[in-house]
Amino acid sequence: MQDNELFVILNPHAAKGKAKQQEDMIRTLLGAEGKVVVLYHTEIGNGAERAAYQAAMDGRKVIIAAGGDGTVNEVANGILKAVTAHKIQAPALGVIPIGRGNDFAWGMKIPKPVKDACSVILAGKTRVIDAGVTYGGKYPEGRFFVNGQGVGFEPLVNFLASDFKHVSGTLSYVLALIRILMHYPAPYDVELSLDDQVLNLKTQQLSICNGRRMGSAFLMGPDALFDDGYFDVVYANAPIPSKRMVPLALTFLSGKQVEQKEFSVARVKKLVMKSRDFPMPVHVDGEEISKGCMAFRTELLESILPVFC
Repeated sequence: MQDNELFVILNPHAAKGKAKQQEDMIRTLLGAEGKVVVLYHTEIGNGAERAAYQAAMDGRKVIIAAGGDGTVNEVANGILKAVTAHKIQAPALGVIPIGRGNDFAWGMKIPKPVKDACSVILAGKTRVIDAGVTYGGKYPEGRFFVNGQGVGFEPLVNFLASDFKHVSGTLSYVLALIRILMHYPAPYDVELSLDDQVLNLKTQQLSICNGRRMGSAFLMGPDALFDDGYFDVVYANAPIPSKRMVPLALTFLSGKQVEQKEFSVARVKKLVMKSRDFPMPVHVDGEEISKGCMAFRTELLESILPVFC
């Protein structure tokens, strides 16, 4: 393995299959300065996670995720599994945002044009960010994330947007939002532990934000920072009546929900959420943790991952 190798994990299925068309351009751009580009195609499922884990264990210095937020999440999972389990130095994560939402890249100010994203990686400047790990649902052993976690209303929108076959990007989330608003969820009766504070409340929505934006257009944590050592937890502090659902949903486009009386914000390093009645839908970085689980625990991993930006 050479020091000037760039290991690229490309998801050819990202952006409804359009990402495959970028492969030759990525090879040419990254290899322009004499770098050796090693490109790996993901499989359906967790191929990106396995490849990233092995690349980290092999001592690669740079691992690049070429795809959407799902690809970034899988690559970050592979890297962070290796880093936390074996106490190795984290390789630098590069991102070429050629997916549907690209929320993590937006938050990290990584440009969307492939040429510009490759230039950011070649420039070599990194920012060391926090990450999160959640335990519950399909992942009792833990699933890492870099951008954010959602519970309730938000993952319902996300799951539905992912099911659209011919619509992607912001439009898919807006259409999903409209459909969910027609059958908006009942509040969950929960016990919520924020660090050492325990709250009992009925809520329809909670976001655990490392980054600011989710769902391609919604500022779920408008003041969140990737490297401040805290999650921004934004949650509905009481049941939201149907007449308020549409006006409040629109405030998420600008992040103004944090100014509304129905929402509260907490900055924490760990969180435990338990439902007393209905199973809760949960996602991280747009990836399903559960269509419905009764409890989960989430913790911050401070200053753990360098990212080219």
